[in-house]
Amino acid sequence: MSRVLAALLAMPIVALSAAAWAGDAAVRSPLADEPPDVPSTAVPGAAGPHLTWLGYPRRVPRAWSASRDTPAMNMIVLPRAAEMAGGDLSLFTLAFNRWSLRSGFAGFVELETDAKTSGTNAGGIPWGKGKILWRGSYAYFAAFSLDSIGRSMCEGCAVEVTLQYRHESQHYTGSNTGAGGEEDATPEPFVGDNLIFDLASLQRTGNWFLAERAIGMWFLPDRSSYSAGAAMDVHARYLRFARVQPFISGYAEHLWGDTLQGREFPNAFRVRALIGISLMSSLGEILIYGAGDVGNRYGIRGLTEEATLGLGIRLALAAGAAGR
Repeated sequence: MSRVLAALLAMPIVALSAAAWAGDAAVRSPLADEPPDVPSTAVPGAAGPHLTWLGYPRRVPRAWSASRDTPAMNMIVLPRAAEMAGGDLSLFTLAFNRWSLRSGFAGFVELETDAKTSGTNAGGIPWGKGKILWRGSYAYFAAFSLDSIGRSMCEGCAVEVTLQYRHESQHYTGSNTGAGGEEDATPEPFVGDNLIFDLASLQRTGNWFLAERAIGMWFLPDRSSYSAGAAMDVHARYLRFARVQPFISGYAEHLWGDTLQGREFPNAFRVRALIGISLMSSLGEILIYGAGDVGNRYGIRGLTEEATLGLGIRLALAAGAAGR
Protein backbone atom coordinates (compact mmCIF):
# COMPACT_ATOMS: atom_id res chain seq x y z
CA MET A 1 0.00 0.00 0.00
CA SER A 2 2.80 2.42 0.91
CA ARG A 3 4.55 1.75 -2.39
CA VAL A 4 1.35 2.47 -4.28
CA LEU A 5 0.97 5.77 -2.44
CA ALA A 6 4.59 6.68 -3.17
CA ALA A 7 4.03 5.97 -6.86
CA LEU A 8 0.91 8.13 -6.84
CA LEU A 9 2.89 10.96 -5.22
CA ALA A 10 5.68 10.65 -7.77
CA MET A 11 3.57 10.43 -10.94
CA PRO A 12 2.35 14.07 -10.89
CA ILE A 13 5.93 15.28 -10.51
CA VAL A 14 7.06 13.46 -13.64
CA ALA A 15 3.93 14.19 -15.70
CA LEU A 16 3.63 17.86 -14.81
CA SER A 17 7.36 18.38 -15.29
CA ALA A 18 7.18 16.99 -18.82
CA ALA A 19 4.07 19.01 -19.64
CA ALA A 20 5.52 22.25 -18.30
CA TRP A 21 8.73 21.86 -20.28
CA ALA A 22 7.38 20.49 -23.54
CA GLY A 23 4.28 22.66 -23.74
CA ASP A 24 5.84 26.00 -22.84
CA ALA A 25 5.52 28.75 -25.40
CA ALA A 26 6.62 31.81 -23.45
CA VAL A 27 9.55 31.33 -21.11
CA ARG A 28 9.67 33.90 -18.34
CA SER A 29 12.48 35.28 -16.23
CA PRO A 30 12.35 34.60 -12.48
CA LEU A 31 12.59 38.33 -11.85
CA ALA A 32 10.53 41.29 -13.01
CA ASP A 33 9.11 44.44 -11.48
CA GLU A 34 6.00 42.92 -9.92
CA PRO A 35 4.19 39.57 -9.84
CA PRO A 36 0.89 39.53 -11.78
CA ASP A 37 -1.21 39.90 -8.62
CA VAL A 38 0.32 43.33 -7.92
CA PRO A 39 -1.29 45.69 -10.45
CA SER A 40 1.04 47.70 -12.67
CA THR A 41 -1.33 50.63 -12.11
CA ALA A 42 -0.22 50.81 -8.45
CA VAL A 43 1.55 54.16 -8.74
CA PRO A 44 1.75 57.11 -6.37
CA GLY A 45 -1.70 58.62 -6.05
CA ALA A 46 -3.59 55.52 -7.16
CA ALA A 47 -6.92 55.25 -5.34
CA GLY A 48 -8.06 52.28 -3.32
CA PRO A 49 -6.79 48.71 -2.88
CA HIS A 50 -6.75 45.96 -5.51
CA LEU A 51 -8.11 42.56 -4.41
CA THR A 52 -7.42 39.28 -6.23
CA TRP A 53 -8.20 35.68 -5.28
CA LEU A 54 -5.94 32.59 -5.43
CA GLY A 55 -2.50 33.85 -6.32
CA TYR A 56 1.20 33.52 -5.66
CA PRO A 57 1.98 32.85 -1.97
CA ARG A 58 5.00 35.13 -1.61
CA ARG A 59 6.60 38.11 -3.29
CA VAL A 60 9.91 36.38 -2.44
CA PRO A 61 9.31 32.71 -3.35
CA ARG A 62 10.59 29.92 -1.12
CA ALA A 63 10.09 27.17 -3.72
CA TRP A 64 13.84 27.35 -4.45
CA SER A 65 14.78 26.72 -0.81
CA ALA A 66 17.22 23.94 0.08
CA SER A 67 15.07 23.07 3.12
CA ARG A 68 13.37 19.66 3.10
CA ASP A 69 10.32 21.42 4.59
CA THR A 70 9.62 23.36 1.38
CA PRO A 71 6.02 22.52 0.34
CA ALA A 72 6.30 21.45 -3.31
CA MET A 73 6.14 18.48 -5.66
CA ASN A 74 9.50 16.87 -4.94
CA MET A 75 11.26 13.55 -5.52
CA ILE A 76 14.55 12.63 -3.84
CA VAL A 77 16.31 9.74 -5.54
CA LEU A 78 19.43 9.51 -3.35
CA PRO A 79 20.48 8.76 -0.66
CA ARG A 80 16.99 7.62 0.37
CA ALA A 81 13.96 7.61 -1.87
CA ALA A 82 11.43 10.25 -0.79
CA GLU A 83 8.35 11.62 -2.56
CA MET A 84 6.55 14.78 -1.48
CA ALA A 85 3.20 16.14 -2.63
CA GLY A 86 2.88 19.72 -1.46
CA GLY A 87 1.76 23.20 -2.35
CA ASP A 88 1.82 26.83 -1.25
CA LEU A 89 -0.96 29.22 -2.36
CA SER A 90 -2.30 32.60 -1.42
CA LEU A 91 -6.09 32.57 -1.04
CA PHE A 92 -6.21 36.33 -1.55
CA THR A 93 -3.91 39.26 -2.30
CA LEU A 94 -4.72 42.80 -1.19
CA ALA A 95 -2.47 45.24 -3.03
CA PHE A 96 -2.03 48.93 -2.28
CA ASN A 97 0.36 51.41 -3.83
CA ARG A 98 3.09 50.98 -1.22
CA TRP A 99 2.48 47.49 0.14
CA SER A 100 0.59 44.26 -0.47
CA LEU A 101 -0.77 41.48 1.73
CA ARG A 102 -1.04 37.81 0.80
CA SER A 103 -2.67 35.22 3.04
CA GLY A 104 -3.18 31.54 2.40
CA PHE A 105 -2.27 27.93 3.09
CA ALA A 106 0.75 25.64 2.67
CA GLY A 107 1.10 21.94 3.28
CA PHE A 108 2.70 18.66 2.26
CA VAL A 109 2.75 14.90 2.73
CA GLU A 110 6.12 13.15 2.37
CA LEU A 111 6.98 9.45 2.24
CA GLU A 112 10.60 8.34 2.73
CA THR A 113 12.15 4.88 2.85
CA ASP A 114 14.05 4.19 6.06
CA ALA A 115 16.86 2.41 4.20
CA LYS A 116 18.94 3.90 1.41
CA THR A 117 17.80 3.54 -2.20
CA SER A 118 18.50 0.05 -3.49
CA GLY A 119 16.33 -0.15 -6.61
CA THR A 120 12.90 0.75 -7.94
CA ASN A 121 9.37 -0.43 -7.20
CA ALA A 122 6.92 -1.90 -9.70
CA GLY A 123 6.14 1.58 -11.00
CA GLY A 124 9.78 2.43 -11.68
CA ILE A 125 9.98 4.79 -8.67
CA PRO A 126 13.25 4.76 -6.63
CA TRP A 127 12.80 2.64 -3.53
CA GLY A 128 14.59 1.13 -0.53
CA LYS A 129 13.94 -1.59 2.01
CA GLY A 130 12.61 -1.14 5.53
CA LYS A 131 9.91 1.01 7.04
CA ILE A 132 8.10 3.79 5.22
CA LEU A 133 8.51 7.07 7.15
CA TRP A 134 5.73 9.64 6.89
CA ARG A 135 5.71 13.39 7.48
CA GLY A 136 2.75 15.70 7.14
CA SER A 137 2.50 19.46 7.59
CA TYR A 138 0.04 22.31 7.19
CA ALA A 139 0.46 26.04 7.74
CA TYR A 140 -1.51 29.29 7.55
CA PHE A 141 0.42 32.42 6.65
CA ALA A 142 0.21 36.17 6.13
CA ALA A 143 2.93 37.70 3.92
CA PHE A 144 3.38 41.47 4.00
CA SER A 145 5.34 42.79 0.98
CA LEU A 146 6.90 46.25 1.38
CA ASP A 147 6.62 47.12 -2.31
CA SER A 148 7.64 50.76 -2.12
CA ILE A 149 10.80 49.89 -0.16
CA GLY A 150 11.66 47.18 -2.69
CA ARG A 151 11.17 49.54 -5.63
CA SER A 152 13.37 52.16 -3.95
CA MET A 153 16.22 49.62 -3.68
CA CYS A 154 16.38 48.61 -7.35
CA GLU A 155 14.21 47.67 -10.31
CA GLY A 156 12.63 44.34 -9.40
CA CYS A 157 13.91 44.26 -5.81
CA ALA A 158 11.52 43.13 -3.08
CA VAL A 159 11.30 43.04 0.72
CA GLU A 160 8.76 40.87 2.54
CA VAL A 161 7.81 39.99 6.12
CA THR A 162 5.84 36.79 6.79
CA LEU A 163 4.17 35.27 9.84
CA GLN A 164 2.84 31.70 9.79
CA TYR A 165 1.38 29.10 12.12
CA ARG A 166 2.67 25.62 11.23
CA HIS A 167 1.98 22.08 12.40
CA GLU A 168 4.03 18.99 11.57
CA SER A 169 3.55 15.38 12.63
CA GLN A 170 5.55 12.27 11.76
CA HIS A 171 4.75 8.56 11.65
CA TYR A 172 5.76 5.33 9.97
CA THR A 173 3.87 2.43 8.46
CA GLY A 174 3.02 0.60 11.67
CA SER A 175 2.10 1.45 15.26
CA ASN A 176 4.00 4.46 16.61
CA THR A 177 3.47 3.21 20.19
CA GLY A 178 5.06 -0.18 19.53
CA ALA A 179 1.83 -2.17 19.59
CA GLY A 180 2.08 -5.63 18.10
CA GLY A 181 5.86 -5.70 18.47
CA GLU A 182 6.37 -2.64 16.24
CA GLU A 183 8.97 0.03 17.00
CA ASP A 184 8.13 2.53 19.75
CA ALA A 185 8.76 5.94 18.15
CA THR A 186 7.70 8.10 21.10
CA PRO A 187 11.33 8.80 22.22
CA GLU A 188 11.96 10.51 18.88
CA PRO A 189 11.52 14.31 18.58
CA PHE A 190 8.07 15.67 17.72
CA VAL A 191 7.94 18.93 15.74
CA GLY A 192 4.34 19.78 16.64
CA ASP A 193 3.11 23.38 16.52
CA ASN A 194 5.06 26.59 16.08
CA LEU A 195 4.92 30.19 14.96
CA ILE A 196 7.42 31.24 12.30
CA PHE A 197 8.52 34.79 11.46
CA ASP A 198 10.73 35.54 8.48
CA LEU A 199 12.23 38.54 6.70
CA ALA A 200 13.03 37.99 3.02
CA SER A 201 14.48 40.02 0.16
CA LEU A 202 15.45 39.54 -3.49
CA GLN A 203 17.68 41.47 -5.87
CA ARG A 204 19.06 41.34 -9.38
CA THR A 205 22.67 42.33 -10.09
CA GLY A 206 23.52 42.08 -13.75
CA ASN A 207 22.93 38.45 -14.76
CA TRP A 208 22.70 37.30 -11.15
CA PHE A 209 19.51 36.83 -9.16
CA LEU A 210 19.76 36.64 -5.36
CA ALA A 211 17.20 35.85 -2.63
CA GLU A 212 17.69 35.68 1.15
CA ARG A 213 15.45 34.77 4.07
CA ALA A 214 16.12 35.04 7.84
CA ILE A 215 13.79 32.86 9.94
CA GLY A 216 12.84 32.76 13.61
CA MET A 217 10.69 29.99 15.18
CA TRP A 218 8.83 29.77 18.50
CA PHE A 219 7.31 26.39 19.43
CA LEU A 220 4.14 26.26 21.53
CA PRO A 221 4.82 24.99 25.09
CA ASP A 222 4.00 21.30 25.67
CA ARG A 223 3.27 20.90 21.94
CA SER A 224 6.78 20.16 20.64
CA SER A 225 10.16 18.66 21.47
CA TYR A 226 11.70 22.07 20.75
CA SER A 227 11.36 25.53 22.30
CA ALA A 228 12.75 27.81 19.58
CA GLY A 229 14.70 27.82 16.36
CA ALA A 230 16.58 30.05 13.92
CA ALA A 231 17.39 29.52 10.24
CA MET A 232 18.91 31.19 7.19
CA ASP A 233 17.90 30.51 3.60
CA VAL A 234 19.81 31.79 0.51
CA HIS A 235 19.46 31.30 -3.24
CA ALA A 236 21.51 32.49 -6.23
CA ARG A 237 21.10 31.83 -9.94
CA TYR A 238 22.60 32.90 -13.26
CA LEU A 239 20.05 34.48 -15.58
CA ARG A 240 22.01 34.61 -18.84
CA PHE A 241 20.04 31.75 -20.38
CA ALA A 242 16.25 31.95 -20.74
CA ARG A 243 15.32 28.24 -20.61
CA VAL A 244 18.06 26.71 -18.45
CA GLN A 245 19.43 28.59 -15.43
CA PRO A 246 22.16 27.27 -13.10
CA PHE A 247 21.44 27.83 -9.41
CA ILE A 248 22.73 27.17 -5.92
CA SER A 249 20.68 27.21 -2.70
CA GLY A 250 21.71 26.90 0.93
CA TYR A 251 19.77 26.37 4.15
CA ALA A 252 20.89 26.11 7.79
CA GLU A 253 18.80 25.78 10.95
CA HIS A 254 19.32 25.27 14.67
CA LEU A 255 16.55 24.04 16.99
CA TRP A 256 16.76 24.30 20.76
CA GLY A 257 15.52 21.17 22.55
CA ASP A 258 12.81 21.17 25.21
CA THR A 259 10.92 18.82 27.53
CA LEU A 260 7.87 17.00 26.17
CA GLN A 261 5.83 14.43 28.10
CA GLY A 262 8.57 14.06 30.70
CA ARG A 263 11.39 13.54 28.16
CA GLU A 264 14.33 15.90 27.62
CA PHE A 265 15.15 16.37 23.94
CA PRO A 266 18.53 17.61 22.68
CA ASN A 267 19.20 20.46 20.29
CA ALA A 268 19.11 19.71 16.57
CA PHE A 269 20.80 21.26 13.55
CA ARG A 270 20.64 20.85 9.78
CA VAL A 271 22.73 22.28 6.96
CA ARG A 272 21.75 21.55 3.36
CA ALA A 273 22.93 22.81 -0.02
CA LEU A 274 21.50 22.30 -3.51
CA ILE A 275 23.32 22.88 -6.78
CA GLY A 276 21.73 22.26 -10.15
CA ILE A 277 19.78 23.70 -13.06
CA SER A 278 16.31 25.19 -13.35
CA LEU A 279 14.28 24.43 -16.49
CA MET A 280 12.12 27.52 -16.91
CA SER A 281 8.51 27.53 -18.14
CA SER A 282 5.46 29.76 -17.99
CA LEU A 283 3.95 27.35 -15.40
CA GLY A 284 6.94 27.42 -13.10
CA GLU A 285 10.27 25.63 -12.90
CA ILE A 286 11.71 22.13 -12.91
CA LEU A 287 14.67 22.02 -10.53
CA ILE A 288 17.16 19.18 -11.07
CA TYR A 289 19.72 19.19 -8.30
CA GLY A 290 22.45 17.51 -6.36
CA ALA A 291 22.23 17.87 -2.58
CA GLY A 292 24.59 17.77 0.37
CA ASP A 293 23.20 17.33 3.93
CA VAL A 294 24.82 17.49 7.36
CA GLY A 295 22.98 17.16 10.67
CA ASN A 296 19.82 15.56 12.04
CA ARG A 297 17.47 13.54 9.90
CA TYR A 298 13.76 14.39 9.60
CA GLY A 299 10.63 12.72 10.94
CA ILE A 300 10.90 9.88 13.44
CA ARG A 301 14.64 9.61 12.80
CA GLY A 302 15.24 13.09 14.19
CA LEU A 303 17.78 11.92 16.81
CA THR A 304 20.07 10.48 14.11
CA GLU A 305 22.88 12.66 12.77
CA GLU A 306 24.56 11.98 9.45
CA ALA A 307 26.25 13.52 6.41
CA THR A 308 24.99 12.51 2.95
CA LEU A 309 25.11 13.39 -0.74
CA GLY A 310 21.93 13.10 -2.81
CA LEU A 311 20.06 13.72 -6.02
CA GLY A 312 16.53 15.03 -6.61
CA ILE A 313 14.01 16.84 -8.77
CA ARG A 314 11.43 19.43 -7.76
CA LEU A 315 8.47 20.91 -9.60
CA ALA A 316 8.04 24.52 -8.42
CA LEU A 317 4.74 25.67 -9.86
CA ALA A 318 4.57 29.44 -10.52
CA ALA A 319 7.82 30.03 -8.64
CA GLY A 320 9.51 31.95 -11.43
CA ALA A 321 6.43 34.07 -12.03
CA ALA A 322 6.05 34.89 -8.34
CA GLY A 323 9.63 36.03 -8.16
CA ARG A 324 9.14 38.62 -10.85
